[in-house]
Amino acid sequence: MNDLQRMSEFYSNRKSNEWSIFNCYPFFLDCKQTLMMTKILNTVNLEKSKYLDIGAGEGNFLLKMISFGVKHQNILAVEYLEKRYEILQEKLPHIKSINDNFLNVSLENKYDIVTLMAVLTSITNNDLRYSLFTKALESIEEDGMLILYDYFDDNEIFLNENYRSLSLDKVKKLATGYTVEVHKNVYVKSKYAKGLCKLKLQSLIPFVESLKIFNDSYHFVVVTNAR
Repeated sequence: MNDLQRMSEFYSNRKSNEWSIFNCYPFFLDCKQTLMMTKILNTVNLEKSKYLDIGAGEGNFLLKMISFGVKHQNILAVEYLEKRYEILQEKLPHIKSINDNFLNVSLENKYDIVTLMAVLTSITNNDLRYSLFTKALESIEEDGMLILYDYFDDNEIFLNENYRSLSLDKVKKLATGYTVEVHKNVYVKSKYAKGLCKLKLQSLIPFVESLKIFNDSYHFVVVTNAR
């Protein structure tokens, strides 16, 4: 069985939350993500950076990176799911994009910034997802960075049949020789945030988040090629 067939077996069709007046949680997450990415990228010359987004989905995060300063001509987007890829092409027809399993993609260049945003938990087979992570590591330029955002639990629990947590310990071992920076528990658990949003008490989210005991295991992990 080749990598593409295996990915089809183990890769879930991720669902995205839609913002509405009855559901402010996606807006909250977007603001938090923007603040964290601004912090991570504050010393990077984005206009000159070559950028690779693995698991680019419908292009929403790409649009965020473009708003930060990344240039269209410096982007490569890889998305496995065909329906999401079609939407990506409609949104961003001028960037280079590939509809394939990243493990099958031959890269012509290395990249200054590589992102895996909530991708690896969607691959339930450990061999596949850690192979993908290793290839992502190998794709970063000297002094480049890989930014990983996902749900971490070293027991690699199944959150449901389609999602499996990542082991931070395994990620660190695979990144031996690289510099690994972990931003832990950056979000309050979704059930609490969504509840506060429904009660129109979203202004309390930062306070609840500051207590940390109600926060989830979603982390930003930044791996820098400083070998």
